[in-house]
Amino acid sequence: MNEKDPSIGIFGGTFDPVHDGHVNLARFVLSTKLVQKILFLPAARPPHKDSAMAPFAHRVAMLKIALGAETAMSVSTLESRRRGPSYTVDSLRALRSEYPGLRPAFIMGADSLLELHQWYRYDEILCYADLIVISRKGISDRQCMDAIRRLPGNFRPVTESASTFLQADGEATIHYLSGFSSPVSSSMVRRQLQAGKRPQGLDKAVFSYIQAHHLYGRQPCAT
Repeated sequence: MNEKDPSIGIFGGTFDPVHDGHVNLARFVLSTKLVQKILFLPAARPPHKDSAMAPFAHRVAMLKIALGAETAMSVSTLESRRRGPSYTVDSLRALRSEYPGLRPAFIMGADSLLELHQWYRYDEILCYADLIVISRKGISDRQCMDAIRRLPGNFRPVTESASTFLQADGEATIHYLSGFSSPVSSSMVRRQLQAGKRPQGLDKAVFSYIQAHHLYGRQPCAT
């Protein structure tokens, strides 16, 4: 990745483990043409969750396996090079420092948008990146609009065919996308692994990696 790359989407998370829902969401975002590449940014020390169940190196390895055939997706190990909690604003600032011409779009779910005002130095995030917000079942468009209005920047709604754009007085833009859903979650996958089941929505090669490295306290099960 460099500052001359086409538009970049940053997909952060613990990816503990990565599953089909993550990859399909990235494909969905790419299909909108808002970005042309997506960089997965696994958190080394997630500040809003208990410690990840799988070590960072394993989560990165599983991501690389899951994204092996995806030419527009890659994985960053930036978080492993920084000390302290993996705060989004610090990660985005580090990316801007490393690639001065880069203004990425940070991808988040609507559930995260509703909590954004509670994030560490949330008001600085839009200094370093635009946002791509993905609708979530059970969260209304009105709730999302209210959350956006709480953000600094005087965002204004503009209707487009593919998504809703909200342009701040400055350069920041929020793209709100509906039409994507996934029944798979990392917590569900972990529960099924611990129960000795073969989880649906988990890449076969990732499952083999989990078996080989005895991750998630998995009980013996048929492959």
